[in-house]
Amino acid sequence: MIGSGGAGGGYGDLLLTSLLVLGGVCIAAFVVVRVVGRILSTGRPRGAHLLDVVARIPLEPRRSLYVVEVAGKTLLIGTSEMGLSVLSELDGGEVAARRDAPRATFADLVKQAWQRRTAPGSKPAAPASPAISEDDVS
Repeated sequence: MIGSGGAGGGYGDLLLTSLLVLGGVCIAAFVVVRVVGRILSTGRPRGAHLLDVVARIPLEPRRSLYVVEVAGKTLLIGTSEMGLSVLSELDGGEVAARRDAPRATFADLVKQAWQRRTAPGSKPAAPASPAISEDDVS
C-alpha cells in the first residue's frame, strides 16, 4: 500500500515539516540581521560626519529647500526636477542659535490660546451671523 508504514509520512506531515523549517529559517535570518546590524552600525552612516541636513522644507511634490552643514559651511540648497542648486551660504552661528532655541510644544500653544480666551476683560468671539434672522421667523 502507498503511504502505509515506511520512513515517510503523508503529504500533511511533509507540509508541516516544511513550514516549521521555513519558519525557523526566517526567525534565524531575522535574529542574524538584527544582531549583525547592531554590531556593525556605529550610529551614523559612513561619511555622515562630513554632512548634516539641518532642516528640510518641502515646497511642492518635487521641490524642496534644505539647510545643510558641509565642511564647516552652512548652505541653503534647492532641489527640483532639474537637480540641486546652492542658493546661498548662511551664517552658521545664526543657524545653530535658532536650532538650539527652545521651541514651544503643541500643548504650550494650546495652553496660551486658552489663557488668552479666558483672561479677565477679554470678550468672547462674536458668533457667526445666523442664516435665518429673527425678522424672518415672525
